[in-house]
Amino acid sequence: MSRRPAALAVTERVGYAQAWEWQRRLADARREGRIPDVIWLLEHDPVYTYGRHGSRSDLFLDDGALAALGATCLRTDRGGQMTWHGPGQSVGYAIVDLRPGGAVRRFVDALVGAMGDAAREAGVNGAAAGRTATGLYVSGRKLGSVGIRVSGGVTMHGLALNRDPDPAWFARMTACGAPGVPATSIRAEGGDPNRRRVDAALAAALAERLGARLEPVALDDLLTAAARRAA
Repeated sequence: MSRRPAALAVTERVGYAQAWEWQRRLADARREGRIPDVIWLLEHDPVYTYGRHGSRSDLFLDDGALAALGATCLRTDRGGQMTWHGPGQSVGYAIVDLRPGGAVRRFVDALVGAMGDAAREAGVNGAAAGRTATGLYVSGRKLGSVGIRVSGGVTMHGLALNRDPDPAWFARMTACGAPGVPATSIRAEGGDPNRRRVDAALAAALAERLGARLEPVALDDLLTAAARRAA
């Protein structure tokens, strides 16, 4: 099967606000054809974010208490409600052109499926929740989340798979509007949370499920290409 080329960028920890700005630049460039599809794997500094259907009230701490913990809270333009990103979690941003057709549901299912594939490689069997909720679960415990934005046919944001984060972060919020759903992680479920191996499995699974041929590219090179105006 023919696969379309896509760039794979893997970076260390990046602040959420900075990563969000870089995503916007990449998405603009993708819409204009200056760069290929992009899969970006990274970690964040501790941050709570809530999407278009979320509420700040789903977080139980004020800004002062958050600052004391070294964390922040931001409203973002993705779908979904309150969630947390931070150390011990593999985040995957997907800047993908869905035109023509815009098969958003299939794309979301591919992200959830890729998290499931990576979790199995790490020794944990997770499952999608079906159409009642979005994400990856193990016996009712949430192992991974998906939240995206599609603008002009191009996606932003993506997935977050819990490898071995501190569970206390999740106890400080109502995650995804579901107060009765506890968070879990690959480590908590008895798997191998090594970031290098989990990220490699995620990249391979995303390539397979999105029909992409991933080529490693430095993020700085992608941002430079994104800054070039079409001739």
